Amino acid sequence: MTADGATGGAEAFERFARHMYEQAPEGWHTAVLSADLVRNGHGGEGVRYLREDGSGIFHPSMDYRSVGPALTELFRELAAGERFRNVMVHLTLDAAGRFDAVARFNLRGSDVGNTYTAVLRDGLPPEALDPEPVVADSSYAGDPERAVALLRALEPAGLRAPAGEAAIAAAEAALGFPLPPDLRALYAIADGGGEIMDGWQWYSLAELGSADLTSAPRPGGWTERWERVVLDAEPFDTVRRATGRPGWIPIAEDYDGNFIAIDLAPARLGRPGQVIRVGNAHDHGPAYVADSVTSLLAAAAAEDDGEGVGEGEEGPELVVGSLRLRPGQQELRLYEAGVDTEPVAALRRLRRLWCSGPLDLGPVRDLPVENLRVNGGSSLAPLAGHPTLRSLAVSRGAVPVTLAPLRDVPNLHGLALADAAAVADLETVAELSGLWYLELSFEQWQRIRPALDRLDGLRAVTLAGRPSPRQAIAWRSFFDAGPHITARLTRAANGLVS
Repeated sequence: MTADGATGGAEAFERFARHMYEQAPEGWHTAVLSADLVRNGHGGEGVRYLREDGSGIFHPSMDYRSVGPALTELFRELAAGERFRNVMVHLTLDAAGRFDAVARFNLRGSDVGNTYTAVLRDGLPPEALDPEPVVADSSYAGDPERAVALLRALEPAGLRAPAGEAAIAAAEAALGFPLPPDLRALYAIADGGGEIMDGWQWYSLAELGSADLTSAPRPGGWTERWERVVLDAEPFDTVRRATGRPGWIPIAEDYDGNFIAIDLAPARLGRPGQVIRVGNAHDHGPAYVADSVTSLLAAAAAEDDGEGVGEGEEGPELVVGSLRLRPGQQELRLYEAGVDTEPVAALRRLRRLWCSGPLDLGPVRDLPVENLRVNGGSSLAPLAGHPTLRSLAVSRGAVPVTLAPLRDVPNLHGLALADAAAVADLETVAELSGLWYLELSFEQWQRIRPALDRLDGLRAVTLAGRPSPRQAIAWRSFFDAGPHITARLTRAANGLVS
């Protein structure tokens, strides 16, 4: 028999349930199969047999490896010739022969906290909402003659023969950007090779084509991107807040996925041709190195005269609880409850704040915070109208959190409530029309299900709160355009194994 309006797969489920029943060990009470199946493999623990008291019975003939061929066959029968990539299966069976089975195609659990994420529409949020900057000084800071003299003084081993003018011009045409004059002069005496700094191999003109590695934001799915915050390089306002953008041209690498790049699209106080570091070691944004390749070489030659080297914001040290902070700090994690947060108001560059215990969020009102993780015992009232807040996660809390203040947060695109102990006005979520990402528990999703059509701007949704696979399969159908889609993507059966 089929259930939940789904069709197909009943016989395949019954055959597998019978196999589970026939292989069951002595003393078993229930058996569970939860697996993610693909055409030629699966993920999961195999079949778990349990006693009446809930303790497990290991059964080698139904473990992860042994059950593989039978699960591969189950996938083929459930897919019935369609080209689905994967199917999540959850089947329970008891010693009386009763079973319940359900499966959903194109649903897969995440490694992040036993969650399930579904992408409903294309598009990811921008990494920052900073306006297009007007660069205060658009001239190059480098000095071609000095750069050449510094390179010759360094005498790096492995330099290649000089590049001709035609080759340099061709590289610029391919990149779509002119090279800074000092870098251009360096290629005229050597087409890359050698180390321009300790451990950094200088690219040839041909290798500059790897600019595509830094011309776009770092990859990442919704489980990471929804609350990504790109921090400001120091000196502040010199480099645009991004993890990649056109105009960042890598000129050297360290073979660990990190790059020295010239920045031809600087922020307001930057200079075109300045040098930055990007790559694997810079998840939260680029690092400013020098105002030019000339200054980079001067530092490498231990002749750095301070040109282009910036300092962080200085000022009196701040004390928040047991923490000592500097005024330019951009991230803060508070693990203590009852801390006086008034000094936080002096962190004029704060972008991310995570609080484990309930705290007064009043000082956040006038700070450029973009990502908040707060305890549900913290009143959200100070966040009303906050101009930069983009993502918010609420956890625990001794009293129900009230979401009403979020109605007036203009740029809020991500919200996670699955870990909140209680939400007093969950229906408010349906009024947050600007949301791109929403993360709730199964019970919360059920409560707002009637209002989901009002959240037509959602790009991605996540089921969290440690849901069961059965709940995940039911939840995914909440977002189907119609019952015919659920019927095509879902397989279900229940009945008696004779």
